[in-house]
Amino acid sequence: MKIRGNQQMLREINKSLLLNLIYLHAPISRVELARRTKLSPTTVSVLVEEIIKEGLIHETGTTGSGVGRKMTMLEINAENGYVIGIDLSRESSLFILLNLRGEVIRAEKMDCFIGEQSLRENLPIAIERFINKQNINHELIKWIGIAVPGIIDEEQKTIIGSKYLQVRNFPLQTYLSEAYPIPIHIVNDIEAAGFAERFSGAAKGKSTIVYILIDYGIGAGFVINNQIYRGATSQAGKIGDFYSYGIDTLYERLKSEYHEEFFEADKEVVIQKFIGLALEGIHPYEQDLNKMIHEIAKYCGNVIQFLNPEQLILSGWIASNEKLAQRLTELIHTYEDTPENPTPVNTSHWKSDGPAIGAATIGLHQMFRTKIVR
Repeated sequence: MKIRGNQQMLREINKSLLLNLIYLHAPISRVELARRTKLSPTTVSVLVEEIIKEGLIHETGTTGSGVGRKMTMLEINAENGYVIGIDLSRESSLFILLNLRGEVIRAEKMDCFIGEQSLRENLPIAIERFINKQNINHELIKWIGIAVPGIIDEEQKTIIGSKYLQVRNFPLQTYLSEAYPIPIHIVNDIEAAGFAERFSGAAKGKSTIVYILIDYGIGAGFVINNQIYRGATSQAGKIGDFYSYGIDTLYERLKSEYHEEFFEADKEVVIQKFIGLALEGIHPYEQDLNKMIHEIAKYCGNVIQFLNPEQLILSGWIASNEKLAQRLTELIHTYEDTPENPTPVNTSHWKSDGPAIGAATIGLHQMFRTKIVR
């Protein structure tokens, strides 16, 4: 029995290895899969046929020219499954549907869900409404990821605390699992956004990164050697000194101090107007913005010196304007010890969609990662 169990385990590991390579490098042939994995062509063919029958991949044409044998190419069967990502961290919740290749099929903003009652009663209704709009079979939904602004327990089932959502020790995953018998994953919104950048964004392929968000939410996310670092009490990355730079607080201050210029009701419009005036060198906006970005740059420079990441990613309103992002990047480099070899600083690829994209693509990562023996 042990031998049979070991053989089955090895078989599943080899299948996951093939599936991972197809996901990363498709279209790809069986011959190339055998070359990359060192598995025999026969083993590859047998396992590929099993994966095809499972519906995760399909054949997609041939390659080659001349009289030689043409090779049949393999690709992820993108429409045979979907993952959903939901971001609860903004004034309007964002729902995103991805196919199995990670392509965005639909994105929709919905009402926010504040408080236990709303999360328990209204969020499942909103998820059901979103799925029904897609006109797809519920069985094709393989994963639901929820990005939450707050602290999550180690099992990622319970929101230990979220000031924005106004909940404490709330078992959100348990409530949702009662309605949907599929994997449901709760993740911190900044961690989700950082994962999106590593999986398919500005930091794709990087193993040690720092992700800085200053927007509606404030915080930093750290990935060290492909492992998310949360700290002893899951609160690593809190940047209390910058809470006044969050969009809500900054908007109220700008309206109060410069009410003649900033009377619009739209918070993001006000922030962008402020940035524009400051970058034009208009007093006192230029001095106001400069003070903020110098403090942010110093923090980022200190983090770079401490962690020595491969890349630092800026997201939120601090990365929303190309000229502002460039100025902030230059300032960050002045706080590094090695200005001759500065750490790359990029703006986020997914921008405000990052938390929802990340919450969804964690599911794709789970589906297509190579299994290992522990």
